[in-house]
Amino acid sequence: MGSDEEIIAVARAAQEAIAADRGLSNRLLPAVMRLSRERRDFVSGPRDEISVPRRPDLGTGTHDRVWGTVLTFALLAVVTAASMFLPPVRGVVVDIEIALPLVIIATPIAAVLLVVVGLLARRASPYPAYVGMVMTVIVAVVLALLIGYRMLVGTASRGVPFTQEQLGLWFVAGGILLVELVALAVIFARRRGHAIGPARDAGARADRSRDDKALRKEAVRLAAFRPDAADAAALSSRWEAALTAADVSDETRAQARRLGPVPWLVWAHFDGEIDVARR
Repeated sequence: MGSDEEIIAVARAAQEAIAADRGLSNRLLPAVMRLSRERRDFVSGPRDEISVPRRPDLGTGTHDRVWGTVLTFALLAVVTAASMFLPPVRGVVVDIEIALPLVIIATPIAAVLLVVVGLLARRASPYPAYVGMVMTVIVAVVLALLIGYRMLVGTASRGVPFTQEQLGLWFVAGGILLVELVALAVIFARRRGHAIGPARDAGARADRSRDDKALRKEAVRLAAFRPDAADAAALSSRWEAALTAADVSDETRAQARRLGPVPWLVWAHFDGEIDVARR
């Protein structure tokens, strides 16, 4: 594969090509960096207790699609109910006969669906959980602002002419929705945290042979990762440009083209003796 310097140069080119795609980078690079740390620990000497790398989800599984769909409908229901309390937009005001049924229907639907998402999200994959957290926080902030706005202006708003009693009931319901959104954001944040810290099984003890097999298996899995067709085409273009700019021999460049950016980056970090990250 060439000298250490060339391996590092090509690995950096691969990382640069991958990092340009934020979604691909978030799914792949944390797992590669974690593998690199684990491998360096292994190479540095024998250990009584090993850290078996946990398999982070690189894509979105069926379970993530289910809770993601439920979350989408839940947030839409929250936004639908909350939007009825907006001030007039370009002078347009929704009739109370339309707004009130929408609020009455959308609010309990949102409350129930948010609870369902909270139960499902406890097994969410880290990256989808991050996306869910961002969406939930945005809707929570919007809801909090609308509740605050209506508390200040009350029935004096030029928007939908709700009565004081109707506003009072919705303040309670809106407060419940806000608490649910905050709780859901916390759940997502905790699930996302599983992708940040190194996954260590404190009770796992095995010999170095088993440790090496576990790390090698993880490297094979990561190296086999392939983005979808659209992302793959863009990655290939960036990879070729980065390779062309890299100061390496033609032979090393040809090997890199055959191997591809993801496998090269993974196996360069797997080496354990070449510290790609610090050179």
